Amino acid sequence: MILQALTILLAVFLILVLLRAVRHLADTNVQYEKLPLAMTIFIAIWLIYLSVLSYTEILTDFSLPPKMPLIVVLPLLVMIFISLFKKGTTDFVAATSVSWLIYIQSYRIIVELIIWGAYKQGIVPVETTFEGQNLDILVGLTAVPLAYYAKRKKVEPVVLLLWNIASLLILANTVRLFITAAYFPAEIGQDGSLVGPEFAKLPYLLIAGLFMPLAVYIHALSIKQLVQRNN
Repeated sequence: MILQALTILLAVFLILVLLRAVRHLADTNVQYEKLPLAMTIFIAIWLIYLSVLSYTEILTDFSLPPKMPLIVVLPLLVMIFISLFKKGTTDFVAATSVSWLIYIQSYRIIVELIIWGAYKQGIVPVETTFEGQNLDILVGLTAVPLAYYAKRKKVEPVVLLLWNIASLLILANTVRLFITAAYFPAEIGQDGSLVGPEFAKLPYLLIAGLFMPLAVYIHALSIKQLVQRNN
């Protein structure tokens, strides 16, 4: 119960932070005054979508094709890619501090603790945790000191750019670990899925349906910001 509550609290926190950031853009640029409402509606629709998937237990079937990557992760990644070319995104990164987009990635420490807790409950295998092959917690741990020095302009932009790229590669490896454990267990010598059905339901579904895509989006924003400011 504590683990589920922590997952929900983290989701609420991140949503509030996201809405606050959008509100800041709206306050500084009148053309985006309707953006906070649009973002609120989108988040609400997405959470309803995840709730329906969780209730119907469509995602608990770990047979191929891989349902969670296809109907949860992929749509968000496509929307992230499209949004990067929008004027609003350009204006957002221009109005946002470099250090903030680094510091916020520290939430991944909590995500990795949730995954580790899920492992202790037998929901996911050890390979998907920091005790196994998941190095994502290093991103969260390095985000805080890196943001601190970035705020004081003691870190070269190229270092921040390389950190973002390395972090995305680490995250890609984490996603690979989960996909392999859930849908291709034969690759690690197992007969059936190593991921329990609880992982495909709320609140754990928020890991794939919110926490991971948001991490990708923030990295993409940071990379766009760094490139934008050094051209």
